[in-house]
Amino acid sequence: MTRVERTVVAPSEAECAPIPPSGVPLCSVPLTTPRLPAEEAKQISVLFKALGHPHRVQLVNLLARQSSPVCVYDITMAMELAQSTVSHHLKQLVSAGLLRREQRGIWAYYSVDRAATEHLSAVIDLDVAPRRNDRDTATTQETAAARP
Repeated sequence: MTRVERTVVAPSEAECAPIPPSGVPLCSVPLTTPRLPAEEAKQISVLFKALGHPHRVQLVNLLARQSSPVCVYDITMAMELAQSTVSHHLKQLVSAGLLRREQRGIWAYYSVDRAATEHLSAVIDLDVAPRRNDRDTATTQETAAARP
């Protein structure tokens, strides 16, 4: 196993905010957004857990790019996997709420549940995430430069 060394750069006293009455220096930017409520985090974690296999990530990605539901036969051909394997992964994604299943005669058609994928993207939406301040960026660059 390769040992990974990490360099931790402590902020100088000049970089820290004035010490408040509690006696603990505030060296970071105060949080400006509330954390995700526990129940919502629990529901969303089910969606992320369903994406815990590369084939399921590929399936969601494949179906998210389609404008209409796709027949299981076509999905199986596109995935180049056994039908039973594809069906297993599709069932898990439907159970988690990421995909919708529609029966048309003998064929099942699948599509992405857009509301579920919106929940996922809202959790990791980098467009609305606050940007790192210059001190954090400089510290990261110094740490990266110190690596051999």
